[in-house]
Amino acid sequence: RNPKSYSTWYHRKWSLVYFITHSPITFTKEKQEHIGKAKSILQSELELCAQFLQMDERNFHCWNYRRFVVGVLGSLGRLVLYREDDKMSQADLNSLFDGSWMWLGKTENEGEVNEDWMGAQLARGACSAFGMVQISNHGRSNKVEFQVSSSLSQMELQELIDAEWNFTTSKIEDNFSNGSAFHYRSKLLPLVLKFRLAAARERGRDINYEDVCFETLKLAREEWNSIILNAIFTEPDDQTPWWYHRFIVSWAKPQFGSNMNSEDEVREGVAEEYEGLLYDMTDSLRELLEVEKENSVEGGKVKVESQGARCKWTYLGLHMVLSSLIESKNSLPCENDCKGNDEYKADVSSLRDEAEACLKELRAIDLNRLERYEMLSRVAL
Repeated sequence: RNPKSYSTWYHRKWSLVYFITHSPITFTKEKQEHIGKAKSILQSELELCAQFLQMDERNFHCWNYRRFVVGVLGSLGRLVLYREDDKMSQADLNSLFDGSWMWLGKTENEGEVNEDWMGAQLARGACSAFGMVQISNHGRSNKVEFQVSSSLSQMELQELIDAEWNFTTSKIEDNFSNGSAFHYRSKLLPLVLKFRLAAARERGRDINYEDVCFETLKLAREEWNSIILNAIFTEPDDQTPWWYHRFIVSWAKPQFGSNMNSEDEVREGVAEEYEGLLYDMTDSLRELLEVEKENSVEGGKVKVESQGARCKWTYLGLHMVLSSLIESKNSLPCENDCKGNDEYKADVSSLRDEAEACLKELRAIDLNRLERYEMLSRVAL
């Protein structure tokens, strides 16, 4: 009756956790049967979410619940090994199924730091999701070791993530204004990258940080060509795909820090690939601007935003890409002081002029945000 009731969705989460945690947690046949039943229920919940989102594809309550179900599904193996005389509180057990996705392990770039790929949705108890935990037992302290492996196989986990990835694709293609689907996709993106790199390792390939950068840029280019381009050319005045575009440009930017233990030529190769993606974006956005300008001029005058001007987001996107290009070119060292030669200066100067031209057009179109565009001009100088 009310698909946007906070209390109803929360109670459904609580019911799932209650069913899973109120069962024998020893490694017995009964436990395995119980996990099988739980997996079946969770899969049916994903199907139910798909039905709800068919009725209202932007119901963020349902999207949130779907992420929770996936989190619990991946956490089914994180039960506890303990001696028979040890006791574990129900709160500690519940915290294993708080909806977070920590069962995915560590990031590729931060090998020593555990990361919440998806944050918890239920308040966590006293225990941590990984490693050792202190639990009081009749006045004494015992260390309890978590079984951190998921009950799902690596292939099952990848299939689960791929299914969610494809689900967001279908929902975005149905409605380019679906901000919830774009947001979920932005959270899944690093996971898709993680499994691609894992597949490369299984084929016997040694993965270094350079490979991570190139695979990241490859995935970003796929997103640009398969999702973003279609969305912005179809609905250029819809801000939702433009925000995702901004995210992709930022996410794909190579981070040259302590992880990059390679020569300058390797750094330049990665930067060249990133800049190649940005140049392709500028070409497409310029093409879109030419099409949109025809709809933004009436009687020889440029329409302002309130009069139906449709170029605003294209100019913003182009300015952002041009600014990213300039930043990339200025951030890398080059041989023989190339930044001092005329060709380099002319290239950067041309990019700056085009970026400033975008801001000039935006000041004419979007009168309510003049100060913002003037501030961006001052920062560029």
